[in-house]
Amino acid sequence: MVDVSVWITTYNHKHFIADAIESVLMQQTTFTYEVVIGEDCSTDGTREIVLDYQAKYPGKIQLFLPNVNLGMIPMMWASYQRCKGRYVAWLDGDDFWLDPMKLQKQVSFLENNPEFSFCFHRVRVQTKTYSYISKDPLMLNANDVLTVSDFITKRINPVASLSVVHRNIPIDDLPTWVFSLPYPDLGLYFVFCRYGKAKYFRDVMGAYRVHDGGAYSGQSDYYNFTKVITFLKVIKKVEDPKYSNKIDEIIKYFRYELIKITINNNKIIQVSRTIGNKILRKLRYIL
Repeated sequence: MVDVSVWITTYNHKHFIADAIESVLMQQTTFTYEVVIGEDCSTDGTREIVLDYQAKYPGKIQLFLPNVNLGMIPMMWASYQRCKGRYVAWLDGDDFWLDPMKLQKQVSFLENNPEFSFCFHRVRVQTKTYSYISKDPLMLNANDVLTVSDFITKRINPVASLSVVHRNIPIDDLPTWVFSLPYPDLGLYFVFCRYGKAKYFRDVMGAYRVHDGGAYSGQSDYYNFTKVITFLKVIKKVEDPKYSNKIDEIIKYFRYELIKITINNNKIIQVSRTIGNKILRKLRYIL
């Protein structure tokens, strides 16, 4: 069995995918690893690039090449189940790693600390015109350790997906609710927390690109916040009831943000009608 599966999904990343793959190939490790790439029928030549890399590294790179575009979430699950390593390292096709010792550092930690199920690290956030180093998660304790309560009690996701290395959980062992989530990567963090704790590395070992074609950064806040609310409703059903009130608070926060966005987009009349209809429905029960 291979020790680590580096898991990459990509779509229309012609200008980025080579950087992602090269950043994996530069890794210096004492263990074996494979690169599993799910290429989702790109229209910009991304597939040709990954085929060229597989031809150069046939024993290292495994490709999943559907004949039709599956979409982000179906592609994610279809490619995830092809990762056969004891550990899985995540990398999106438009991001890349900076540290040639990244995999070695994270896998060595998990090997020596069985009570942890996954680990992640600080990243450089990169746009077309500038870059900056991500802040440390607000919920960190002195040992840089997180548990499921930390993911619930804050409104932000502290994990950059390109930084994740986790113990491999076969797809058949994952809970069914995770497949219904709009953000399955974040859902998997909740699953991993059922198997152990999370460790944060303060080292900057990867770069997250912000661009118009990004799966999250390329969407509007209104779209993303709506999906977050859907996500939280599912999490509320499956997590410990002691977190219900906190999850409700976070849902209210994002609903308020949606109202602000609607107002800022000159949709005040639409909001007024919605609120007015709710008031009328309540009055029917009072009068």
